[in-house]
Amino acid sequence: MLYKENELGENIMKKNVDLIFEKLKEEDLEEVAQLYDAERPMNTNRIKMFQTFKKIKDNSDYQMIVVKHNSVIVGFAQVIIHHDIFEENNPFITIWSVRVKKEYRRLKIGTELFDYIENMARKMNCEFICLLADSDNIGANQFYKKLNYECANGYVKFLK
Repeated sequence: MLYKENELGENIMKKNVDLIFEKLKEEDLEEVAQLYDAERPMNTNRIKMFQTFKKIKDNSDYQMIVVKHNSVIVGFAQVIIHHDIFEENNPFITIWSVRVKKEYRRLKIGTELFDYIENMARKMNCEFICLLADSDNIGANQFYKKLNYECANGYVKFLK
């Protein structure tokens, strides 16, 4: 249980919540697709999702991370590792498709997920982290700024 009641009867997060971070498995895909689609005005193409997963699941440059609490997926992020062949030759990563289940937000799960990703990046001697986020997602953008991400030096051109 993530919550306990304080003396005012308010639900607050318990300390030392057991979260498990693991690589996305094929049997988790449907649950993650539901989490992703809950925040989007679209439905993930399940056939294409399974096909793409099979193509990239063994490629270590694709890290699809799920966060579980009591065997339930409560968060997810996609991470791609890019290898720079110039200058210092340090890799960098891109994060996108970050999700935390609505009922689990404001419980530090997103912060823990980013800590996990940032520690992974440090171990790989990454130069920096790129984060893609919708500009109109005000809550997420405030969260990223709180984690010291800055909106700078980036452009995106949508082709579809």
